[in-house]
Amino acid sequence: MDLEKEDQKLAPGRDVLLMGLIQVFVLFIGMYSYMKVTRFQVESTLSLKASKQNFVKAKEVVNTVPSEVVWNEPASAEKAVREYTEFVVTKRPWLLSLDRIIWGLCFLVPSYFFIRKIARVETAEFTDSAGGRDILAGVATGFATFCFVNVASSLIFFIIGKPQSNYLEIILTKNLFLNWKLLGWTLLAIAFGAGIFEEFFFRGFLLKYFEEKNLGSIGLIITSVIFGVVHFNGGSYVAPILLIFVGLSFGISYLKTGNIWVPVTAHITYNASMLLAGFLLGDRIS
Repeated sequence: MDLEKEDQKLAPGRDVLLMGLIQVFVLFIGMYSYMKVTRFQVESTLSLKASKQNFVKAKEVVNTVPSEVVWNEPASAEKAVREYTEFVVTKRPWLLSLDRIIWGLCFLVPSYFFIRKIARVETAEFTDSAGGRDILAGVATGFATFCFVNVASSLIFFIIGKPQSNYLEIILTKNLFLNWKLLGWTLLAIAFGAGIFEEFFFRGFLLKYFEEKNLGSIGLIITSVIFGVVHFNGGSYVAPILLIFVGLSFGISYLKTGNIWVPVTAHITYNASMLLAGFLLGDRIS
C-alpha cells in the first residue's frame, strides 16, 4: 500500500520528465528541419534574384549577392539573411506566407507523429467550433496582452535604453507605413499563419499533455518559456522574456476555456495589433 502511494507521488515527476524529453526531441527536429529548409529558401531566392539582375544588366558585374553562402561564417550568413529579408519585404511579401507554412510543417508534422501517434498523447480538439463568446474572449485576451507588452516594454526600455531590434522588425516597420499590400501579406502570414500554426504546436500539442495529466500549471510555465526562447532571433534579449508572458496569457486562455481557438484568436489579435501599429505609425513605433 505504501509502495503504491509512493508510486503515485512519483508519477507526476515521471510524466513531466517523459513529456519533457519528447518535447525537446520534437523541438530539435522542428528547429533543425526549419533551419535547413530556410537556408535552402534563402539561397535559392538570392540565386534567382542574382540571375534576374544579371539577365537585365548583362554587361554589368553584380556583386550584391554572394555566389555561395557560408553559413558557419557569421558575416556571410548575416549578409545573406539581411539581403533575403529586405528582398522579401520589399519585393516578394508573399514569401512571408510560405515561410509560415514551412514553419508549420517542420513543427506540426513531427509533433503529430511522435506525440500523437507514437507516444499516444491526447492533443487539443482542433475540430472544435468557436462561438461568439470564444472569439470575443480571444480578441480581448490578445488586445489586453498587446497593451501589457507595450506598457511593460516602454518601462523596461526607459530604464535600460532601447535595444537593437532584429533586422526583420527594422525592415517591416520601415516599409509597412501605409503600405496596404505589405499589410495584407503580413496579416495573412504573421497574424493568421503564425497565430494558427504556433498555437496548434505550443498549446494544442505541448500544453495539452500536461493538462491531461492534471499538471496544467507546470505545463503552462514550461511551454511559455519554450515559446519565448523559440522566438529569440538575434535581437533584444528583452523580447523573448516579454514573449514568455505572452505565452502565459495565451496558455491561460486555453486552460480556462479548453477551446484551442481562443488562444488562436488571441494570437492573431496580438500579432495583428502589432502590424496595424506599424502600418499607422511606421518606424515611429520603435
